[in-house]
Amino acid sequence: MKVAILLVIALAIFVFHYWASRRPPRYWYVGGIIPLGWLVLLAVAFFQGRVSWAEDWKTIVFPTLTFFLMWAEGHEAAKKKELAGMKAKDDME
Repeated sequence: MKVAILLVIALAIFVFHYWASRRPPRYWYVGGIIPLGWLVLLAVAFFQGRVSWAEDWKTIVFPTLTFFLMWAEGHEAAKKKELAGMKAKDDME
């Protein structure tokens, strides 16, 4: 049961992060909520001695890269969408 709850929470976080990363460019910081929270959790875990870099590096690097790459890709997609909308608006005039 605990595993199912953790999977649902992880899925909800990824869905929110995907949505937040694709906000218009003027709201670029919204997509950074999850990566910032992840970095804070990592810092707390390191300072409390719960994480050993030598043993846990794969568990640390994979989600970190995933969050930041999703944020960057979503930001680029939002910029392209906004540019396409501006171009379509200019063509109509």
